[in-house]
Amino acid sequence: MDSTITLKDRERDILLMMARGATDRMIASRLNLSEQTVRWYNKQCYTRLGVGSRQAAVARAVSLGLISVPDVAAATPAVARSPIRYVSNDGVSIAYQVVGNGPVDVLFMSGFVSHLEMWWEEPECAAFLDALGREARVILFDKRGVGLSDRHRGVSTIEETISDAQGVLHAVQSTRMFVCGTSESGALAILLASMHPDSVRGLILIGTTPMTARLGDEPEWAVAADVFAQRIAMIEARWGEPWALERFAPSRLGNAAFEAWWSRALRSAASPGSAALILQRAAQVDVRSLLHHVHAPTLILHRTDDGIVNVGGARFLASHMPNARLVELAGADHLFFVDGAPVVREIARFLAVPDATVQVDVRVAIILCEHGAGSRLDDAKRRLLRACEATVVTAKGEGWFALFDAPNRAIRCAQSLTALGADRVGGLALHVGATRLSDDLSAGSAPSVARHLAASAQPGQVLVTATLRDILAGSPVSLVACSIADGEDGAPPMTVWQLAS
Repeated sequence: MDSTITLKDRERDILLMMARGATDRMIASRLNLSEQTVRWYNKQCYTRLGVGSRQAAVARAVSLGLISVPDVAAATPAVARSPIRYVSNDGVSIAYQVVGNGPVDVLFMSGFVSHLEMWWEEPECAAFLDALGREARVILFDKRGVGLSDRHRGVSTIEETISDAQGVLHAVQSTRMFVCGTSESGALAILLASMHPDSVRGLILIGTTPMTARLGDEPEWAVAADVFAQRIAMIEARWGEPWALERFAPSRLGNAAFEAWWSRALRSAASPGSAALILQRAAQVDVRSLLHHVHAPTLILHRTDDGIVNVGGARFLASHMPNARLVELAGADHLFFVDGAPVVREIARFLAVPDATVQVDVRVAIILCEHGAGSRLDDAKRRLLRACEATVVTAKGEGWFALFDAPNRAIRCAQSLTALGADRVGGLALHVGATRLSDDLSAGSAPSVARHLAASAQPGQVLVTATLRDILAGSPVSLVACSIADGEDGAPPMTVWQLAS
């Protein structure tokens, strides 16, 4: 406890009433004060505690021992909180919890590591989740490989996390929800919304970016690859300490209680090796090409001086997503719950907007195309497509297209097709892009890109576009770079990847 910070009795009473959710008018009436006097006391409390909001003041007072946790628990109306439960997805146990019982569902995906029990041990984080739970039914889960979920299978790929999230949503009987992604989970939220537009009411992106690390000089708002590698290297050196707190929550540096919790939370959530692998995979993800396909209403929240993710990434999101609105908040803290009252306030406003009936006719899907000699769609190929759960199969001219809602099934199908032999299979291509729900494949350039690539492949060869490669981070597939003509006279060859056999 910081013995230099003290509260007067009246300030303590007001803080407890704040925790109870009372407005300035309610506090003034209860204490027989004017509202102006209450606001003066509020400012005094904020100054003493070094915070800028009611929620942060209560949380800070608790962390310093100026208000006891039992006092706050007694003063704060209980928010429904389910026990931590598990759902099995593909043999992996995923831990999840539901907070609140508001009128809408919010699937909340936190950053690179999480731990459902440890969240509640930090008063400010607990206050954030409780506040959000008053606005919605908040669905939390630990990704596979971290927290309370199974770790023996290793850390998850983007595709596995989306599949696990869908398993959790099914377990809690949520069919239409808002999806909130923080930090690198923003890419997950974007991909989920683009591939399942009929179930996502809206997106909330907090401190996130479409691309974490860059190889060259652009985009300037992404972290240079060598700098990102240095950050990862520091994990092994400092994981037992309050690692990178100077960038995750600089305003909490020097707060002994917070530093101890942060160190404990990291150790509980993941090992140094797992954390490093998670960040290495995050560095490979790039969803920029998918942004214009996301038509769900989107709220983007970002601290202007965020020390982990440059605000330029948020501005790029806002300028490339059709229905996005960016709210820049003051501060440098990256952790979503630190001084989280403004974040919850903006989310509450976003959730309160009536659900507009939008006819969504476009979704992003994985496209498998076969073209050229040997591309006849016979019974054997149809059986393979059914076994790999192709959602749409359409014959087109000298070949055919199939759609998948998961990359691993599309890749498995392509590999099974090549096993039939080059004499029975044409050139194959895998791409990810927009497809139209009403007439299958006639949306934009995605089908023509896949067809051009398949026509450039040798019989039995599988070529993969850069767009799909950018969302395959961590997938157990081997890709070898190669180049083909892009179809325009005089244009340089375009780089694609060949799926190794």
